[in-house]
Amino acid sequence: MSQFKRRQTKRTEYLHLGLRGLGMLGLLLLAFVTLRAAWGMYGKLAEATEGQEKAEAQLANLQRQHKRVSAAVAELQSSRGVEAEVRQRYGVAKPGEGEIQIVAVAAAEATTTPPVLSFWARVWHALWVW
Repeated sequence: MSQFKRRQTKRTEYLHLGLRGLGMLGLLLLAFVTLRAAWGMYGKLAEATEGQEKAEAQLANLQRQHKRVSAAVAELQSSRGVEAEVRQRYGVAKPGEGEIQIVAVAAAEATTTPPVLSFWARVWHALWVW
């Protein structure tokens, strides 16, 4: 069989080697471009996820604020609510109403004397302090 195989010249061998090298270089370039694109998509995904979390937190905050304002509006629609708001904001009172001050009685200070220890008890406590 080796008799039928055509012998390649050095020029064709170098040509095939160069084509293989270009093919490998092309594959490496394709792998690099693919990895770079994947990394860019990962960055965009992380940024979008962070933006979504911020938007959800802001939405929850706005919903709480809406409930608080709706409750305040509902309370101000009644005469009792308006009166309470005026009293709180401006510190007014109806005629005949006054302020009550409650003063706590100070507790009498109890004077307690420490128990008198014997001489040996004082020595014991002086030596074994912990």
